[in-house]
Amino acid sequence: MDAVRKESASDQLKVVVYARQSVHEEQGIKQQVDDCRAEAKRRGWRIVHVYEDDATSGSKERGPGTGWARMLKDFDDGAFDAVLVNDTDRLTRSLGDILELRPPKRDMRVLTVRGSIDTDDPTHDFSLKFLVLFAEREVKQKAQRTERYAVERRKLGHPTAGRTPHGYRWVPAIQRDERGTRYSVDHDEAADVKRIFEEFLAGAKLGQIARDLNTDGRRTRAEAQWGASTVRRVLMNPLYAALLPPSQETGRFDISSIDLAECAPGAWEPIIDEATVAATRGRLVGVKPTHSGTARRWLLSGLAVCAVPGCRRPVRAASGETHPTPRVDGSGRAPAKRYHAYRCVEGHFMRNGDIIDEFVKEVCILRLEQPDASDLLVAKEQGPDVGLLTSQRIALEKREESIGSLIARGKMSATAAEAALDELAEERRAVIDRIASAVRADPLADVVASGDARAWWEHATLARRRSVVDALMTVAIRRAGQGRRITTLEGAAETVGIEWREPAA
Repeated sequence: MDAVRKESASDQLKVVVYARQSVHEEQGIKQQVDDCRAEAKRRGWRIVHVYEDDATSGSKERGPGTGWARMLKDFDDGAFDAVLVNDTDRLTRSLGDILELRPPKRDMRVLTVRGSIDTDDPTHDFSLKFLVLFAEREVKQKAQRTERYAVERRKLGHPTAGRTPHGYRWVPAIQRDERGTRYSVDHDEAADVKRIFEEFLAGAKLGQIARDLNTDGRRTRAEAQWGASTVRRVLMNPLYAALLPPSQETGRFDISSIDLAECAPGAWEPIIDEATVAATRGRLVGVKPTHSGTARRWLLSGLAVCAVPGCRRPVRAASGETHPTPRVDGSGRAPAKRYHAYRCVEGHFMRNGDIIDEFVKEVCILRLEQPDASDLLVAKEQGPDVGLLTSQRIALEKREESIGSLIARGKMSATAAEAALDELAEERRAVIDRIASAVRADPLADVVASGDARAWWEHATLARRRSVVDALMTVAIRRAGQGRRITTLEGAAETVGIEWREPAA
């Protein structure tokens, strides 16, 4: 009886299950596999392996790392007899793939749950090829319709569906207005976007902006912490100026390669104006983002300098530790405590940073509360005309297009074109630098306009406070003296020099 059972088991058809879906769905692959297992059990087939291809197109070539490629190799090695799929379109949507499975190249038996196809029957073999050929035709027609739709959609300034940038929400078709607007402003997230641009144009570093956002509990759409590279992508994104960038090859998106001249007007509300986006992109293209680890945690690290003659090196933040003396009552020492400190990189001093930060804060507030504080601001009317500069930038970009046309028609040599393009690139960079200067925020503007320097300081980010200090003064820290502890603002005033950038009232 055992011998009969063994013989029966050896005669079972050895099948593998193949499951595929083009777009990831939580239960998609599992449902296909469950249906195939149920069918195999009903028919008495033995499943020897399951191959899965999630988020994999059935109409494009499947590479060496896919379940499809592994399945073909295992069949060639004699590991199984037939492949079982839930439906023909889960196997493939390309007739070329079927020709990989069926004679004359291979003689893999194909079985389906739906439609009950079994290619051991010649009529079923024909049906399989017909169904796949029909699916292939549908894919091509859909691609043509999608391409025509994309052209029309772009003419109307509508973005594609997909990942919506931080600051916007995707509007479902049923909720769109008469213009068909796809993006609506998420005012909570848009505040993050505006803050990022404002901080950057006020002189804050990318890593510092990210650190301040995280400190304030702000998170990205994915509930992740901000990083320098994430902040950089926001500053580079033309979508925030309601500019629709040209399409890029799937899987090869590069935000830095987008040319603003090739962007179409978008049919949604901008969060940032075009001149500002042009300025931030001009300062960031080709520049590696600052690693978030370099962001400052303290007011004066990297800003203040050592006042020892001949040094003048920027001070660095450090962590100090107290060394308590024995208590008078003989009960031992108080526990040591860590504290924030500033140190000279040449070893001239290490000072408690809290009292120095407090002193500099009070000096800044006192200066900004003076009647002549508005005189510190750079007068915008003295700056360049942003509208005129933007027109110059667009004109230069059109001249680049003209050179390309001349080369194509054989009217300009490659050597002459290269020289002309280099000259245009220099002019364009100069114009973008002037735009950046024109739109760059004066770090003192907000605090002066607030009318309450102390309240502004209490609510400002560390990046903004550092920008204000840098705009007003150079802080020169001196040695405190052997064994001397500075714990008061008066003591800090004696050991911290303030060198004003403009005459102080």
